[in-house]
Amino acid sequence: MDLSLEHLLQLKRQSVLKHIAVCIVSAIIAWLAYSLQYQNKVDELKTLHDQKLITSSVLFSRELGSIRDFLLLIKNSPALAKTPSKKQDEVNQTTQISTFFQQFGKSTTNIAQIRWIENSGQELIRVNFKDGLATVTPKDELQNKQARYYFQQGIASDLSSIYFSPIDLNVEHGEVVLPFEPTLRATMRTTAATHLIEGLLVINFRLDSLFTTLKNISVDKANIQLVNAQGYWLLNQQAEKEWGFVFDKPQLTLAEESPVLWNDITQNKTGDFIAENILTSFAHLDYLLGLDTSNDNKLIIYASSAPAFLSAVKLNAMLFSLLLFSALASVGLVFNWRAASYQSELISLSIKLRAEQQELTQANKSLQQNIERQQILQDELVESNKLSALGLMVAGVAHELNTPLGGALISVTNAEHANEKLKKAMLEGITKTQFNTSIGVITDSLHLASINLDKAVEQVKHFKRLAIDRVSADCIACTIDDIVSDLLISLRPTLKKTHIEIKVSIEENMKLKSRPGTISQVIENLIMNCINHAFSPQEPGIIEIKAYTTSENKIEIVVADNGRGIPQALQSKIFEPFVTSARSSGNIGLGLHMVNQWVTKLLLGQLRFSSGKRAQDLMTTEFVIIIPQDISSVR
Repeated sequence: MDLSLEHLLQLKRQSVLKHIAVCIVSAIIAWLAYSLQYQNKVDELKTLHDQKLITSSVLFSRELGSIRDFLLLIKNSPALAKTPSKKQDEVNQTTQISTFFQQFGKSTTNIAQIRWIENSGQELIRVNFKDGLATVTPKDELQNKQARYYFQQGIASDLSSIYFSPIDLNVEHGEVVLPFEPTLRATMRTTAATHLIEGLLVINFRLDSLFTTLKNISVDKANIQLVNAQGYWLLNQQAEKEWGFVFDKPQLTLAEESPVLWNDITQNKTGDFIAENILTSFAHLDYLLGLDTSNDNKLIIYASSAPAFLSAVKLNAMLFSLLLFSALASVGLVFNWRAASYQSELISLSIKLRAEQQELTQANKSLQQNIERQQILQDELVESNKLSALGLMVAGVAHELNTPLGGALISVTNAEHANEKLKKAMLEGITKTQFNTSIGVITDSLHLASINLDKAVEQVKHFKRLAIDRVSADCIACTIDDIVSDLLISLRPTLKKTHIEIKVSIEENMKLKSRPGTISQVIENLIMNCINHAFSPQEPGIIEIKAYTTSENKIEIVVADNGRGIPQALQSKIFEPFVTSARSSGNIGLGLHMVNQWVTKLLLGQLRFSSGKRAQDLMTTEFVIIIPQDISSVR
């Protein structure tokens, strides 16, 4: 009776522990489900933000990408050039220029004004464009722009350079034009030696339609907003926050509203930021305009989600995880309760057996547990070995691809530099020698990039074929040469750390129908066995791989080394599991056991070896693998 009570108490303790374990596991799974569901929604939102930002960037590039070309076309137009044959009076000259400005401005929809201002800042000619109509400003309405920053910056620029103003609002007679007209100005100097007028050409580009389009693509999950380099909003869903720098309102900046977000934006070109259940994705637009931008021209566009969206996502994920936890815990607790009930019944029956039967049962149970633990341990060690081989293969891929891809990157970078120099030279005036030199540099760089990329592609082919063979267990047609070649490429990083030379001698065009992945694993394990056991660290040595056909339609593969050899005491049991001569170095003794299993069970072949001291030029240890040339004919 005491024995029965003790067993029942033990059962209750075990049951309580199992209940706790079920609850813990259920909680972990529920938390993982919550994290996964929440992260998936966040990733979807990031993807939407990226799409909106890309769309916005494309709109900017399309709208403002040709500003430089417009100004150069106007400046270099014959209609504005000073030539000896042109002896017109000032009125005819102004009419001619105005007519040209009108014709040019009508060619695009985003030009708001074209002006020619003399060095004193006085407007000489101004043509306004609105709704497809061109209006020439009367002479008595022309203004002096000497005090405006864009005139001061433009007139101080070099003759060959173009000045681009930051985006701000259009101002007439000292007052901001209503409704707001977001404006970007581009200027270029002219001289009396080459042009009819000495002064400054100015083009005003209206951006109100662009800003309206950006507002229209906003949604609740992705509100598009635009700030300048100082953090002032040029575009905001709340219109009262816009253009703070124009109206002298320094508090209306992103830096004031969200200092942490602003710091992240200033530190990174692109990124995502989550705070207070709001996801913000941002990107810098300073290079999207195709301009030589200064800090004042830089723009940051970002998309932010509504606070309610992520809050709802968290709530839904939490409800789902709670339901999952309840279901898992309920099932687990019921299962444990039923198991405890059955076990209690078995205990009640077992205590009625004789003492001898109890001892025998206990002994059998202990033996079975030991066998199961041994089998589990062996399986885990085998899996660990496979993962180690996979890690080596991945390291091989990374190492072998690094050199050709790095070379390709350098070549492409050289081509980009040469291209930039060529574009700059074309703007300033290029000679034939400069042109031919730049084209030669670009051609050579692209040729080197092509060579390196071809090398990378070839390496990927080798590793891809090796990976497919390792995964597939099907019997397919293959060649020993390809199997060994692919394997040695994946082992190259490991072999470089040693002073061991691999010599390969394989009969030409040796075809077979077998399992190439298994053959590769067998040869790899034998090579690694040689590296780990046959030689001391940094000791020079030779490993030979030979393959040839025999008269019995079989193939012999030999892996041999000139190392220290296998101790005599281990030779009789070398293929048994957990037998190793280097256990202190972390080896577990499963390598040759698995090789023997693969050769005999999967490849339907034989494995034999010999080891002993020989002449200096002969191999010390030799493993011979004998497999059928067509494995399907053996079955």
